[in-house]
Amino acid sequence: MFVRKPAVAGMFYPADPIELKRYLESVIDRDAPKISPKVIIVPHAGYVYSGHIAAKAYSVIEPFDTYIIMGPNHTGLGAEISVFDGAYDMPFGRVYPDEELIRKIVENEYVDIDYYAHLQEHSIEVQLPFIDFINPNDYKVVTIVAGTQNISKLYSLAETIARVISESDKRILMVVSSDMNHYENQELTLKKDALALEKMESLDENGLMRVCQTDGITMCGVAPAYISIAASKMLGAKKCTVLDHKTSGDVSGDYSQVVGYVAAVIE
Repeated sequence: MFVRKPAVAGMFYPADPIELKRYLESVIDRDAPKISPKVIIVPHAGYVYSGHIAAKAYSVIEPFDTYIIMGPNHTGLGAEISVFDGAYDMPFGRVYPDEELIRKIVENEYVDIDYYAHLQEHSIEVQLPFIDFINPNDYKVVTIVAGTQNISKLYSLAETIARVISESDKRILMVVSSDMNHYENQELTLKKDALALEKMESLDENGLMRVCQTDGITMCGVAPAYISIAASKMLGAKKCTVLDHKTSGDVSGDYSQVVGYVAAVIE
C-alpha cells in the first residue's frame, strides 16, 4: 500500500503531535450537543485562520466509521476526479483507506484511482487531525479530489456515493473541504459568500454552481459541495445549517484581500 507523507505539516497545522493535540483541545468543544449529519462543510486554510471555524462543525458531530472527504484540486495534477487508495502518515499516526467503499466508488466511469492529485493537496490533509481527534475508535477514510465542474460527472458521482452509503451498514459522513470567496475585500466577499450560502442552505446544488459561475464567486470546493448536496438529498437530507462564517480578515485585521470560511452541516 502506498503511504503518503504529510505535505503541509508545520505550515498549515502543527507538525509536533503534542502541539497539535494541544491546539485541537483548545478549539474542539467536547461538551457540545452532538448530531449525526449526512455532510459537514469545513474550510481548509491554515489553522490560525480557519481552524476555529472548522472546529465548530467537528465539535457537534458524533464519531463515524468512515469519512468520505472531498476537496478541490489546487495543483492541477492528476485525473479530473480521483480517489486515493493509500494510507496517510500524519503526525498523530497512520490513517487507512476504506478499501471496500473505494472499490465500489471507483466503479463509476468518471472516477479514477490516482495519486498525483493527492500528493500535494492540502484540502484533505488538514481535515485528518480533526477527524482523528474526535474519534475514540478506529475509523477509515475515502479521499476524493474533484477537479472538474462538469455537472453530469459530478451528479453521476453523487448518485454512486449515495448508493454506496445507503447500501452500507457503516456510519458514513461526507466531509466537504472548501473555502469560500478568495482575495477580494471584506465587503465584496461577504456579499458573494451570502449568495453562495443561500444556495447551500436551500440545498440547491445547481443554483450554487450557477451563482458561483455567474457572479464570480471563487469558492474552491464548489464541485465537492455540489456532489455532497446532491448525494445528501438522495439520502433524505432536509436542511443545511450554517454554524459559523468568518473571513481571514477577522484574524489578520487586513480586510483588503480576504478569504471566506464557513462551517455548515447538512441533515
